[in-house]
Amino acid sequence: MDSTPRSWTPFVLMALVVMSALMSSATPSPLYVDYQEAWATSGTMITVVYAVYALAVLVPLLLLGRLSDAIGRRPVVITGLVLLVLSMISLAAAPSVAWLIAARVVQGLGVGLVTGSAAAAIIELHPTRNARVGALTSSSTTNFGIAAGVLLAGVVATVSSSPLVHPYVVMGVALAALLVGVVFLVPETSGTGPETLRDAVRVQRIAVPAGAGPAFALAAVCVIASWSVGGVFLGLGGAIAKDLVGRSDYLVTGLVVASLQAAAALAQLAWNLRAGQEQWRRGVAIGGATLVVGLASASLALEAASVPGFVVASAVTGVGMGLLFLMGTSLVAQNAPDSARGEVFSALFVVAYLSLGVPAVVAALLSEVIGLTTAFHLMSLVVSVIAVGALVVVARQARRG
Repeated sequence: MDSTPRSWTPFVLMALVVMSALMSSATPSPLYVDYQEAWATSGTMITVVYAVYALAVLVPLLLLGRLSDAIGRRPVVITGLVLLVLSMISLAAAPSVAWLIAARVVQGLGVGLVTGSAAAAIIELHPTRNARVGALTSSSTTNFGIAAGVLLAGVVATVSSSPLVHPYVVMGVALAALLVGVVFLVPETSGTGPETLRDAVRVQRIAVPAGAGPAFALAAVCVIASWSVGGVFLGLGGAIAKDLVGRSDYLVTGLVVASLQAAAALAQLAWNLRAGQEQWRRGVAIGGATLVVGLASASLALEAASVPGFVVASAVTGVGMGLLFLMGTSLVAQNAPDSARGEVFSALFVVAYLSLGVPAVVAALLSEVIGLTTAFHLMSLVVSVIAVGALVVVARQARRG
């Protein structure tokens, strides 16, 4: 192995790439209610626009999960950033729901290309190749990115004369700058995976190397609980804020979603300060319990129509969400072999993005039938049951020693 000291610059830059990719994905969230009013479309259709993005992310993850292992991380990340810049241009110019859906598909493809390859590259670019720190960086930048994207969009839309245009312009400029940085400053770290390109470009099985199955299964349960919460909040955040405030409010929407995501990222950072190699069981236990408490509190605050209460409950939920996601990525980082790390992370993110999109659409459909508040209560109950399932698994493993 090359013993030459490595620079921190590529590592930081790639972390910013992941963060910005997720920022771009969250940029439309405070704007959905305005789209619904401007185009006189249903809330379910707008949530479908959101979910289309999550499903589009699956295409590169399923078809190209091993691509960066074969040809290298840089070309895959660069291609993803190009698509993200194009998606920002398309979203800024969107005149209809159909155009919005097309732009979100392009965005989903871009995020899908960036997510798996950049998550692997972050670990490989760390000066000491510390898998635990790499997993923390990957997961926390994801949550910080979503929080920052929602807040940035909310602030820009509030002060802008064109709230459905300018947030995308700002985000597009930032992505273009990162694209230049990756081209000139980030070295290659892979390209020694599958023997041929044909091996890499094919539908990926949701599988992990022998011996890592139990760890991956628990990681998947953690990610399902974590990202399902994120999906419901991102898809319905604007509608929930409008229901609480009585009108469309970019900043309240941004605050609700950002409190969830920022708390998740801060919980991950705080946990890492004291976590040891066997702390993942404790992390799953605390994360699952906190998630359940937070969701119950959010339901109570929604019933009471309390904006401060809902924001605080969102933050508590975010702590649990963040810990569960961190435990999931940590388990994968510790158990995936170097030659298949991109593939395994891609498999994990397939689970994640299905969890992000499907519950949001289900919640939107339910809200049309039984009302927004009741739909939120029901989805919170389902996610809580999943989190309790993770707690049961950990408890059984602890009893086995």
